[in-house]
Amino acid sequence: MKHLLSKGSGLAVIASVAALATTAGTAIAHPVADTLPAGTNLSVSIDTPADGAVLPPGPVTVAGTASVGTGQPNTGLITVIDVSGSTTAGSDCPTPGDTVIDCEKAAAIALNGLAVDAVGEVGAVFFGSNAQAADLDPAAGTQLITTPTADLDGNGERDVEQVIGSAQASQFTDFAGTTAVGGGTSYGNAVTAAVAAASQSSMDRVLVAFLSDGQNLEAPPVSGLEDVAEHIDFHTFAVGTFGCDSDPLGLGSLQDIADGTGGECREVDNIADLPGDLLEAFAAELSGLSLSVDGGPATPITSVTPPLPQEGPADVDYTVDTEPLGPGVHELCVTATGSDAGGNGSVTDCHTVTINAAPQVDPGGPYAGQEGSPVGVLGDVVDPDGPNLTTQWSVAPVTADPGTACAFADPSALATTITCTDDGTFELTLTADDGVNPPVSETTTLELTNEAPVPTITAPADGTLAEPGEPVEFVVPFTDAGSNDTHTCTVDFDDGTPIADGEVDQGAGSGTCTATHEFTTVGAHQVLVRVTDDDGESGTAVVTVVVFLPGEAFAIQAAGPVTIQKTPHATCPPDEIETLAQLNVAIAVVDALNAECTVDPDTGETVAYASIDGASLLGGAIVISNIESSCVSNADGVTRSSRVGTINGVPIGTGSGAISIPLVATVFYNETTTNSSGQLVQNAIRVQTVLGQQIILAGCRLG
Repeated sequence: MKHLLSKGSGLAVIASVAALATTAGTAIAHPVADTLPAGTNLSVSIDTPADGAVLPPGPVTVAGTASVGTGQPNTGLITVIDVSGSTTAGSDCPTPGDTVIDCEKAAAIALNGLAVDAVGEVGAVFFGSNAQAADLDPAAGTQLITTPTADLDGNGERDVEQVIGSAQASQFTDFAGTTAVGGGTSYGNAVTAAVAAASQSSMDRVLVAFLSDGQNLEAPPVSGLEDVAEHIDFHTFAVGTFGCDSDPLGLGSLQDIADGTGGECREVDNIADLPGDLLEAFAAELSGLSLSVDGGPATPITSVTPPLPQEGPADVDYTVDTEPLGPGVHELCVTATGSDAGGNGSVTDCHTVTINAAPQVDPGGPYAGQEGSPVGVLGDVVDPDGPNLTTQWSVAPVTADPGTACAFADPSALATTITCTDDGTFELTLTADDGVNPPVSETTTLELTNEAPVPTITAPADGTLAEPGEPVEFVVPFTDAGSNDTHTCTVDFDDGTPIADGEVDQGAGSGTCTATHEFTTVGAHQVLVRVTDDDGESGTAVVTVVVFLPGEAFAIQAAGPVTIQKTPHATCPPDEIETLAQLNVAIAVVDALNAECTVDPDTGETVAYASIDGASLLGGAIVISNIESSCVSNADGVTRSSRVGTINGVPIGTGSGAISIPLVATVFYNETTTNSSGQLVQNAIRVQTVLGQQIILAGCRLG
């Protein structure tokens, strides 16, 4: 037999036990684990002294833990249940009226409950004349293996226990439906079905609990057991009057199955004992602990809690003192012995200890560097008895701002680095401890200078375009090698306004300066942000904000009885150039229409320009030539101008004025104004008729 069940908490399995950490500066104890012949985990760990520890002369106290049958499940369990006709007979089960099959189901369900924490996977096989491994998963397809706690159909009952509970005489119901297996008894078919289920398990070992109340009556006989995979063990249980060796027909017995697979057979005369016999068949025990020093004779360890022997699963603590040890290296070995149904076994954990003399310490230095940056330190320790000792750096501020903290990369290494969150003077202490004499310490000094903060402007982006009066938010993350420093920030907006304080939100070694500003002057502004730490060091960052007036230009627009949208119409930003060869509508015929609008992203200069070669308005009542207007905004200010060649043959030029055409319209030329939206307006021509028709030619706007 290769695996086992442990009384009290189900199946004992192969395990890896979590490592036990010792105090700082010592090694970490790792348990040594092995398996007993039937596969049960047996583990022992020396927790103290740490492996490689340096100890004073005299007795050494050895303490640790041992366990049997605990750990991470790596075992599968297949339960084989006899549902042949004879199992419908009455029984001496604890519940009145129960049949043999009722007892089998109760025992199998109890077995699964005990296996929840000890088995990784389970399966179920039902047999009579035939045998079938059950489908244990409601998903499509046939899944012969599941976990002992799975409830994939969500009905509140474990799937494997639900299927086991469905068994009736000659049949059972699984997730594939109801399957009939006949009323006879065929061990061979049952073994084949159990192996099929076990082959789907991912566990290293698989146990098969094979329950039957009758002899093998059906061919094929139980043959080929020698071919069952090495990792599969059958443990058979002869329930009722038929014994392990019952085989009057020569078709094979339950004993044959157990012998052929490395298991054992148990006769359960009283079926009420079936659950207990299932567990007892797989019991494991931690029987002894002993200590050996330097390969000498083993001394029994008697201080064990709880006392030995202990039936698995079980954990115990132990402690024992050695004889006085002299200088040198000594090996201490603790051996745990135990047994399971497969026989006896043992496992051993060994640690070494060393005696050492007082060390000589030199911390080196003095040292110097910058705040926030690692500074290398190199100490030296001489130990006449060898290198098995502990060393520790420590630091204390001499002159430093409150809140300053320092940390060594590896405080136990002689060659390491130290990093401090602020500038100042510090005392470094190197301590060596051999565990025999009082710790030996020597000191040196460390001088750290201040480092300037480093700001980076993330908003706005360099070259951002903004309109006058538009709030522009400045976001300036910064870092500082001195994470204990505090900071202020100022912003010079380069537009003639006073330098302003930014708002600082900071943490350890980093923060963000923010400010919001509304520019009023057009042009490129080199905004400078300065972040200053509490030691007076500062760093700067610059971003360019280009302030501009948005613009638009159009060749013609009309409102009144006849409406003409701005045509062609150019706005900026972004830059646009729009042209139209001719526009012919009821009130106007216009040739060579042009509209342009551009913004220089480097200077913020906006140029809006519109032109028309010639226009005939109101059925030829008004004829105008060479019309253009221009609106320009830059750092020097705003200029607006327009020019008209002739109106009905009269030369006009760039001056402004109006011409009245009696009973028709008034023609306003080179008109400069501001509209109701606050835009700066330049119209080369604006015609207002007596009937309320308005026509604008070559217009530009800023703002």
